[in-house]
Amino acid sequence: MPLLSVRDLSTAFETETGLVTVVDHVSFELEAGETIGLVGESGCGKSVTALSIMGLLPRPSGRVKGGDVLFKDENLTRASPERLREVRGNRIAMIFQEPMTALNPVQRIGRQLAETYTLHEPELKSSDVAEKTLGLLEQVGIPAPESRLNDYPHQLSGGMRQRVMIAMALARHPDILIADEPTTALDVTIQAQILELLRELQRDTGMAIIFITHDLGVIAELCSRVVVMYAGRIAEQATVKSLFEHPLHPYTRGLLGSIPRLEDEPKTLLTTIPGIVPGIEELPDGCRFSNRCAYATDQCHREAPSLVAPSPERTVACHRWHEIIAETTRESSS
Repeated sequence: MPLLSVRDLSTAFETETGLVTVVDHVSFELEAGETIGLVGESGCGKSVTALSIMGLLPRPSGRVKGGDVLFKDENLTRASPERLREVRGNRIAMIFQEPMTALNPVQRIGRQLAETYTLHEPELKSSDVAEKTLGLLEQVGIPAPESRLNDYPHQLSGGMRQRVMIAMALARHPDILIADEPTTALDVTIQAQILELLRELQRDTGMAIIFITHDLGVIAELCSRVVVMYAGRIAEQATVKSLFEHPLHPYTRGLLGSIPRLEDEPKTLLTTIPGIVPGIEELPDGCRFSNRCAYATDQCHREAPSLVAPSPERTVACHRWHEIIAETTRESSS
């Protein structure tokens, strides 16, 4: 049985023009100890999917419109607010995208870390809480942790703040860690350190990770499976190896084609995907990628494709995936 099963999840927001669906029938599963990636460009619904799982959608505008989020056979979409507070942090934790806005700027780091224990384990002595918070900073590799406990967030570098966020998320030994673009604002060296830290922590604790990013390079390095999202829907889902070797959705092919490669001739133009992502109030009736797709037919503009399974390890939402397979086979043989 999967540790987490997201089934036909649909999330909507109330706007001036009415209720708008921003996550549309998203389904995926997460096994214990596994790392999966949610990838796609900004606005595709990755973060909203994570907030829906956590029960952290902004109220009253946002709500789960349909579907189920099953955690160990418990449906979190039907759980009470009190039960969701028990699950959050204890069983499912989240690292938010920008640590400077997630951390309280007027509270010292030590106090913010200690709050996790005072809320969930009020019976702990203050000396035990202090020992645990110090241990968290040591666990995530922050140098001189004793002095850092008295620092404010603005006194730490971006990488240090991200490590603090990871420490807070790990405080209650969660089964699942959702990492929402935790390396986006960091330079390449610090990014590599954070990714290695997450790998080490996963090996030590056995937790599962949902890694949200727009960077396919990070996906290749960290994840075993990947869910590609576009305009609120899943375009393709596969193992990392099969996705990189044989992408079946035109959007996935476009994303992979835009990555510079060592074998490419220097100073050549990168492949781009024409057009822009439609706004949430301007989504087409058929395939949401049809206005940017070189393979699109009249059927694509009229009918939204269903997710089909060309093989046991992948699904794709495209009317013309057969032709893409044939084209990929010809490219490989030439």
